[in-house]
Amino acid sequence: MPKTPKVNYSEMFPDEFKKALTDNPTAFLPIGSLEWHGHHNVLGLDSLKAWKILELVAQRVGGIVFPPLYLGLDGFPDLDIVKYPHKAYDCYHLDADLLKNVIVSYIRQMVHIGFKTIYILAGHYPNSKIAQSAIADIKDKDIKMIVHIEPDLVPGEEGDHAGKWETSLMLDLLPEYVDLSRMNNHTDRLLGVFGTDPAESTVEYGHEMVTKIVDGIVAELKKT
Repeated sequence: MPKTPKVNYSEMFPDEFKKALTDNPTAFLPIGSLEWHGHHNVLGLDSLKAWKILELVAQRVGGIVFPPLYLGLDGFPDLDIVKYPHKAYDCYHLDADLLKNVIVSYIRQMVHIGFKTIYILAGHYPNSKIAQSAIADIKDKDIKMIVHIEPDLVPGEEGDHAGKWETSLMLDLLPEYVDLSRMNNHTDRLLGVFGTDPAESTVEYGHEMVTKIVDGIVAELKKT
């Protein structure tokens, strides 16, 4: 039985990378953060979510998935961690200019080694505007560059933060990193959660949304 081709950069031998690049010179870059996502989700949710979605896309169309960028923009850098205790878990946030420079440098290296399409999925939503600004600085009309957050691919959806949307996505993508029971017996059970109560999360809803997101990205890439 033939082996399934690898899609993750970090797992490839050089000859495997060369073949994957030749077959489809598309680089997938998941960008996220390390921060609180409720009592029930792991701290690396944003990066892991984007990475797994792009892995599913690459398994269908080819291309190479780069390791998640765990460095993100803090949307609320001035919140007092005494008043907002969930902020005490946030780590590896960069200021906007530095994050932009990191992304620009990353893209330029990808272009230098032969990629023709760069697809960035911002699992941490504030990163998307920084990434859009970064690709505007890459003056190369022969390179296709796309930036999205996952709700962009599902009309009518806005996403959330650690609520039903993100938690359901994780239940489908990486269920081992979700434990809704950890919310029990907490008076602050919705601390740092924005959106519908994650208690309403389901694998079925997550799978439906993941399918639409992946289908949307595949369809978008076919237009390039």
